[in-house]
Parts: sequence; structure tokens; C-alpha cells
Amino acid sequence: MNDRSGMLGRIRDDDRGAALLTVLGLSLVLLILIAIGASWSLSGLRKAGTDNDSGAALAAAYAGADEYTSRLANDATYYKYGNTASAFTIASGSTVVAPPTANPAFNVTAATNWATVEGSSGRSSYRYEVDNSTFDRNGVIRIRSTGKVGTQVRSIIVNIKQKGFIDYLWFTDYEFGDPMFNSGTCNEPYKHEWEPGGRPSGCQDISFLGGDKMYGPAHSNDRMRICDSSWFGQITTADPGTPNWTDCGTQVFDQGPPQSVASQPMPPTNSEMKSEVRVDLSATVARPGCLYTGPTTITFNSNGTMTVISPWTKVTQPSYTTGIASQSPSQCGSIAALNSYAGATTPVIDHNLIYVQDVPSATGTGIEPNRPSSSGFLPTAFTCTGTGASSGWQFRQSAGNAWPRIGYPYYGNSTATTEAIPPSPVSSATTPSYDCRRGDVFVRGQVDGAVTIAATTVYVTGDITYVDSNDDVLGLVGQNSVWVWNPMRSDDVAINPNGTGNRRIDAAILSVGHVFQAQNYAIGGRRGNLTVNGAIAQKFRGIVVENGGYIKDYHYDAKFKTIAPPKFLTPTTTTYGVTQYASTKAAYTSIGAPN
Repeated sequence: MNDRSGMLGRIRDDDRGAALLTVLGLSLVLLILIAIGASWSLSGLRKAGTDNDSGAALAAAYAGADEYTSRLANDATYYKYGNTASAFTIASGSTVVAPPTANPAFNVTAATNWATVEGSSGRSSYRYEVDNSTFDRNGVIRIRSTGKVGTQVRSIIVNIKQKGFIDYLWFTDYEFGDPMFNSGTCNEPYKHEWEPGGRPSGCQDISFLGGDKMYGPAHSNDRMRICDSSWFGQITTADPGTPNWTDCGTQVFDQGPPQSVASQPMPPTNSEMKSEVRVDLSATVARPGCLYTGPTTITFNSNGTMTVISPWTKVTQPSYTTGIASQSPSQCGSIAALNSYAGATTPVIDHNLIYVQDVPSATGTGIEPNRPSSSGFLPTAFTCTGTGASSGWQFRQSAGNAWPRIGYPYYGNSTATTEAIPPSPVSSATTPSYDCRRGDVFVRGQVDGAVTIAATTVYVTGDITYVDSNDDVLGLVGQNSVWVWNPMRSDDVAINPNGTGNRRIDAAILSVGHVFQAQNYAIGGRRGNLTVNGAIAQKFRGIVVENGGYIKDYHYDAKFKTIAPPKFLTPTTTTYGVTQYASTKAAYTSIGAPN
């Protein structure tokens, strides 16, 4: 019995020990599982925190791009500033200088500060670097913006473009006819229809008519009068209340009638563009364009050249600074050729500006390299015909011999040996006279390149088309007006050596002070369709069709969503916007050292 009892006791003790070991084992397993779970949970929390910081760093990079854009809006010259030690700036070949007031966002080393995102209590910060290497060519600035939150750093590259009227196929400030070319009592101060008191009754509304087709976005700061026309794009108006448009027919709106948005500004002048042809502003104008003086004809040739006739021109890259000489480089044409009947044929200037100025006064003061020798001076073989409404200029091959004449008004290809004056153009309020000393440009041809032409007045004397619509770009800027040339004889018979049917213009067109309009739109019968492939902006509403002229067939050139013609808007436009974003490798480490 004692042996059996002792054995049973030992068995019970062994069972209790095994059970204890089992419990201890299970507890250990549970502890391990709990530890693993806690580790996973902490890891997830750390990852979630890292993900949050990474997203916040990306948001900080966007905030940096927005902050730079706002600086441009307040100072259109801010594109010149940056850090000369930035790898991004150096690699792009950009030229920058330090801003007059220090900006921590331009810092590029570990030992310097970042700019703080406003409202983040110092948690989010950013830096940005500037690529302005193509700004004067296409109006685009590239920014590499880097955001930082905690140890997370993210970078993006953005394209920033000047915005405003070039974003529209059709842009007008006032929807009534230009007071300069229309009779009536439309006097300053001019008002938009929706402004208190409205505009004076003498300011005549201009209507869109049946057959007009508009393919692209349109904006007016005024009320629009739309009659029997077709619109294929968003239409906006600056009317702050219920958008007001006049229904006077059967319209087609594929994206609905006009919607209300903020007013868009027009540049006050194109005179600042003249700085872009000066040779004495090397600090701000690295690549001067070409200056021509007085009435100038430019014919674009399909082989990438342009033929320029400019009888008054003496210097094509002027200097107005004592001690710095003016220049006349071959890219603008030799002076002798420019002053000749045949003109100067040169390659289209590369992504640059042509500026045509008025003939300076012979009795003026100061440095003026294109000043004529006397008040009665006329260039060789140059003739100024008539006075008043029949005035105009002619340029002949030689005196005393049979000579075909060129010049405006167009009188036909006379081969007379004397100065017999053919019929004058119709004189009316809608056809202002030409002037022998005004900086007018007469342009036509096939554009192979990228160039902007600015002048006192622009006359489109024939079709202007692109050789390659994907790459070629033309800007036409008239301080006064941009005219579709449509000469008529006094008996209402059309005179047009370039055909009597349709007309096409591939260009971004800006009339700063007046209108884009067809000559003699009210007489002689309809000529055909006027096709514009580009963008049109004008202060007042221009007319292209009535009893004469052209039916509108306007198409927005999508290139202008992301680029502008060379030096087209600088420096008068102060509205900018981001057109493209792209993520890129982080430019800096979390301590601010370049990556």
C-alpha cells in the first residue's frame, strides 16, 4: 500500500508539473504574440506617420510653387532672381541675380534656413530654384520646388506661364465699337454695360452675326451681343451679377451661355517692348531683337527667312546710353539692303522680337540713332503721296524709269514713268489714312520660326500661315490697331493682288489701344471667311463684316495654353499661373544638403 501510494503521489506531481509547463508555454507564446502584435502596431504607426509627413512634404512643395507665383504677380521682374549656386539653375543655363530682399526659399545648403509654409507653425517648409532660360522665348519659367516635413523631403518641377488674354481665343475689354473709328458721342470715361450708370448711348454695341463660328474659350469684360453665331468653348464675362448677354437670334452654345468671372486686365501699352531691342541693357536684355523705323514691310518666306523693307531705318539695335555704341547686326539685315527696293532677306530671328517705331523727330533732343537728318528728309527712292486721308508711302526701284511700286495704300503695279496717282482708297472713319512717318508694319507670308512683331499699327496684307503648326509661333502686337488689309477703290471695287476670297491668319493678335478689324468692312460685298488660328485680344470691339468684309471662322491655338510668342507679354502682364506639375527626385536631404 505504501509503495502504491508513493507511486500515485509521484504521478500526480508529474501531472501537475506537466500542466504547469504547458501553462507557462502557452503564456510565453501569448507574450510573444502580443510583443509581435505590438511591434507590428508600432511599425504601422511609424509608417502612417512617415506617410503623413511625406504627403505633407509634397503639399509644402506645392505651397512653395504657389508662393513663387504670387511673387511674380506682385513683381513681373522676379523671374530674374535666384541663387547662382543652385544646381538646377546652373544645369539649365539660366542667368539669375540675388533679389534685393533676401528670400530664404532661394537657399541651397545645409547651413541655411528654409522658408516656412504660412500657417504650419514652422512644421512645413520649402525651397525653390529657378530656370528662366526660355522665358524670353516662350514666356515659361520652370521651378523646382522642394518641401520638407520632419525627415521627409519631396520635390516637384512646375511650369509657370503668364496668364490673361492669351488664354482665350477671343478677348475684349469693351464690347462697343472703337470711338476713334465710329461716329457718335462715345466719350471717356468709358464704362462697361454692367457698371453703375451703364455706358453712354453713343457707344454702339457690335454684334456677332449669323455664320460666325468661334472654336475656343472666349472672355469679355463687358456684355456680349450674340446673334445667330456658334460658340464651341466656354464663354465668360466680368459682369459681377447674373451674366448678361443679349439674345438676338438663334445661338449655339456647346458649353452653355456666358458665365461670370473676374475682370481680366489689358496691358496699357506696348512701349516697354522696345527695351527688348536695345543693345545697352545687357543686364536685363541678353538677346536684343531688331528695331525698324517708319513704314516697314515684312514678308515671311517658307524656307525660314524673312524679307524686310524699311527705308527709314539707320540702326537696328540702338543704344541710348553714352559710351555704348548702337549696332546693326546681320541677323536684322544690312542697312543698305533694308533701304533698298529688294529689301534684306535674313533668317527669321530666333525666338525674338521685332519692334517697328515711328520716325523720330529731326529736331528732338538726346541720343536717337535713327533720327533723320532734317525735318524735310525722305529716304532715297521714297515717295510720300497725298495728304490727309489719301496720304501714303511708295517705294520705287529707280527714278525716271519704268518702275513697279510697292507701298501703301496699294495703287496697283503701275509701270508709269511719272508720278501719276491712281485712285485713292476709300476715305472713311473705318479706314484711317496711312502715314509716311508712322511705325506701321505690313506683314504676310509663311512663318517658319518663332517671332513677335510689335508696331504702332499692324496691317495683315495677305495670308499668314505656319509652315509647321506644331512648332511655329507668331505674335502680332499693335499699339493702335491690327488691320486685316482690304483696300478698295473709290468706286467700291476691291483691289487685292493676293486674291479676293478667304483670308487666314495664324498668330496671337493683340491690339493694345484699339481694335482687330477689317478695312472697308461695310462696302464692296462679302469677301469670304476670315480664319484666325491663334488668339485675339483687343480693347474695343473690332468689326470684320457688315456689307463687306469677312465672316469669322476663329480657332484657338492650343499651343498658347502652355507657351506664349517670344517676348509677347513682358513686362506688362502681371498674372501668372502653373500649367504643368511633375514629381521628381528630392533635391535636398532633410538637413538641407543637396541630394
